[in-house]
Amino acid sequence: MMWKDSLSELRQSDTHTEGLMTSRTTTFDVLMATDGRFPGGNTSSVVEEIEAQYRAGYRTGLLHLPSPVLGKPRRFAPKLQRVLEEGKAELVLGADRVEAGLLLARHPTVFTDLPHDLPRLEVGQVILAVNQVASDERGVVPYYDVPHVHRQIERLVGQEATWAPIGPRVRQSLEEHAGGVPLLPWDWENVIDVSSWHVERNGFVADRPVIGRHSRGHWSKWPDTKRDLLAAYPADPRYSVRILGGTHAPQDILDQLPANWVDLPFNSVPARDFLATIDFLVYFHHPGLIEAFGRVVLEALSAGAVAIAPRYLEPLFGDVCLYGTPSDVRRYVDELYCDWGAFAERSRAGVELARKRFSYETHVERLSKLIGDPSAPPAEGGLASRRGTGEGAGGSESPTSRAATSARSQSAPRTSVEAPPSRTLVVDLRRDTGGADLLPGVVAQAGGESSLCAVVVPAWRTPEVPERTGAAPDRRRSRSTRSRSGSIDGAEVLVETFPWVLAELSATERGRYLRHRLAGLLASHRPDRIVVLDAGGRDTRVVLDAVGDSAVRVLLVHRKTANPPLETVDRTPSAARSRQVEQPGAVQMAQALEGSLPDEWTVSRLAVRSSRKSGTRRGKLARLRRKAPAWARVWARRTMSTARRGRVRFLERAAPTSGLMLFEVAEAELGLPVRAPVTHPAPERLPIALLVAPTADVDPEQTLRAMTERAQMTTAFRPVVLAPPSWVDEAAGFDVTLETLVPEARWTSAYGGGWSEYLRRRVAETCRVIQPDTVVFAEHTIPPAGVADPAGPTWALAALDVMETAQTRRRA
Repeated sequence: MMWKDSLSELRQSDTHTEGLMTSRTTTFDVLMATDGRFPGGNTSSVVEEIEAQYRAGYRTGLLHLPSPVLGKPRRFAPKLQRVLEEGKAELVLGADRVEAGLLLARHPTVFTDLPHDLPRLEVGQVILAVNQVASDERGVVPYYDVPHVHRQIERLVGQEATWAPIGPRVRQSLEEHAGGVPLLPWDWENVIDVSSWHVERNGFVADRPVIGRHSRGHWSKWPDTKRDLLAAYPADPRYSVRILGGTHAPQDILDQLPANWVDLPFNSVPARDFLATIDFLVYFHHPGLIEAFGRVVLEALSAGAVAIAPRYLEPLFGDVCLYGTPSDVRRYVDELYCDWGAFAERSRAGVELARKRFSYETHVERLSKLIGDPSAPPAEGGLASRRGTGEGAGGSESPTSRAATSARSQSAPRTSVEAPPSRTLVVDLRRDTGGADLLPGVVAQAGGESSLCAVVVPAWRTPEVPERTGAAPDRRRSRSTRSRSGSIDGAEVLVETFPWVLAELSATERGRYLRHRLAGLLASHRPDRIVVLDAGGRDTRVVLDAVGDSAVRVLLVHRKTANPPLETVDRTPSAARSRQVEQPGAVQMAQALEGSLPDEWTVSRLAVRSSRKSGTRRGKLARLRRKAPAWARVWARRTMSTARRGRVRFLERAAPTSGLMLFEVAEAELGLPVRAPVTHPAPERLPIALLVAPTADVDPEQTLRAMTERAQMTTAFRPVVLAPPSWVDEAAGFDVTLETLVPEARWTSAYGGGWSEYLRRRVAETCRVIQPDTVVFAEHTIPPAGVADPAGPTWALAALDVMETAQTRRRA
């Protein structure tokens, strides 16, 4: 490539250092520099460009540069971590020198304060994609200083950067610096893979217009007055309003969200899936925000939704959007909802614009002009596709049309998008040990012919769960034996459990644990509906709290009583019902369940009610904070910071003399009782060692025996296990606390992918509730003393030795 020739002279200048130390040099076609922790549009744009470069054959490196904008420690954005794990880009680590044809940087703030341990960068060209203005009305101080950033880049790479605005508003903000920094003559516009976002639309989504928006929940992303908020997002049951990304800002202004709004937390649903559930994307924000590009509008156009946006975006998106103010929204929506032909024409125009102007081909073409052809042939997919593992339940590649098949209008055209199998989560909250004949029938109906079914039950009910829907379990065999049985008709059932020790918790602690556990189940399995089995306890309310305002439907299987234990759909006021467009599948399942239940049981469809509390006081404070002048906000921040530091210093001085220890925690601990299957004077003081067995290949009896033997002989730790449900009986026999997970083979068989993300989440959830001192992963059986280890004695001893090291962190 032409850029490699220009670097050969630089290499020759380093020959005098050879022999003194080994130089580790990494070479890329494109080196991207940004902060991988940004959660929103910056990371989305980086990921799209990485994907385009990978498909074209450009080798991509990622240099992480922390931005001062993100002061608190946080992990990389999941979507960026995913492409790194798939091998579509390589994180720059352990290199003394990095060579690249192009350094493509994003977000100027990352160059404010550069880390001291960066490798030497030798690049052919430097492009800074400017996706944020230096200052606007929101900020107390400028976000970055243009001359300073320019000097920092020149010091880092030895040459000037060409500043590339991503849109007209950013270019306009840089005009005053045109003489001091070189500007790219054309905008570095964002790109998108239209084919993966596109939703085939042959009709409206529901029996009323569905208005939606998705963005971060920051107040700057929302209109700042009640009038504009309710004009853009009506509090009217004739419209359905769906929000992805958080609603704290409008709740501060409105005090309480309207009944026809559905609130979905940030990243709770992939944006492409969310856009399939709306007809109109309405995006209006705080007047002080200068939106650099409007990526959410591009995503909506690619998905076939009609976008209504501020007029300043017209130079980017032309006449495919509808432009105006919040007061224009109802008129635009009503006109198009009455004319499917006009809606469909505008939807197709948006998709076509995205294909022609913002496609991956556009990005590859501009790279080719800058650095020439890629160093490798084009690729069809990432490492995940070559390994046979794509993105499924836990990833972002779940089919975009899932929720688009919800209830349709009787008069408007219906969409004909082929829906993937629906997903049902069965949650058994019964605390007794009776009613063994209830669960198999519920699972059989929940799975049906085209539904994926996951079941979470108390550990002692594991033998009651059938291997597949439509098959009754054989209780004469243990769960581990049945997992190796032959093929049975019906869909495979994924099983997770609540631990035995849950019975030892108080009602408050049990509720906290269930809320935490159910949040993980919903995020992992992403069900369309939930079937709850409850014999009359209060735990069902915890399920409703975990579901929140999402579109998930909840069916409650309960004993027949004079009054239903919770409010049902039929008893909910019409204004509240408008928040949830009824799913025919949920109605049919309720009817099927009713016919299969024992005589003393019945089923009710629950109304998922918002758990929000009035935010009047908080809303007033938030409005004062936003409307305060800059000097007042600076003074308030400094005063609060000084007071906080003073309290910490006082506690640090007072704690030692008072016999106290200080711990800095983000939130109160959520503790699960951990048993100690050893003889010890104070077993509760032993540290905790967690063993994770992610596959069904590990023998539970031998491994548990080996662990408890070592725990007893050393009295160095209390063992806890995270393993498949086939471990339930053996763990109870050895008195070891057990949390369960779906083994990899079953997860992949059901969902097709997303296993790594699911495993990561389950390990994190388990660590939160037991706070282990050591974590060990075991993919092979650990044999007890005196039994030969087929994987080699060294491996087994090492695993137990690592668990034993938990004693080095024993608390006083």
